[in-house]
Amino acid sequence: MSIRDSQHTIRTLPIAELGELEPLWGALQEHYAAITPLLGNALARGSAASWQNRRAKYERWLTDPNAFVLVAEDAGGPIGYAFVTVGPGYAAWCTGDTMATLQSLSVLPDLRGSGIGSELLDAVEAELRERGVGDLEITTAATNAEAARLYERRGYTKGFVVYVGSIDEAVVGD
Repeated sequence: MSIRDSQHTIRTLPIAELGELEPLWGALQEHYAAITPLLGNALARGSAASWQNRRAKYERWLTDPNAFVLVAEDAGGPIGYAFVTVGPGYAAWCTGDTMATLQSLSVLPDLRGSGIGSELLDAVEAELRERGVGDLEITTAATNAEAARLYERRGYTKGFVVYVGSIDEAVVGD
């Protein structure tokens, strides 16, 4: 896939170019660390450790030919990306046989709110339609209000609530 407008291009990123995503992942990690410094009982990781963990997941996920990465670029390089995996649909609800998961969506901080995230989602949805995948699940931190507004404007609704905590430090209530 490749989409070009006057200011930037959206294209499929091959696995060999995963390293180009590091600054974008770092920007997303910094954003999450700022808005969610504590997730359950866990502190945010530093950028280098976070990227090492995330890159390993990306490499593993990309061994599945149904996974894909779309990157938005301008003349200076990558400005945003979306990482998508595809797997079985929900067992308990009438989704399609396959369902996509938006694993990551990141846009450089100074370009957030400029429409790049929406354009990446448009490209993800177009790619999924082409592949015959009609359902997409998206997870974001409860504190990420801007992302929630973006997804809700596009017609996505909250489906699950995820609780996070350490079993070693769990608080038992009455």
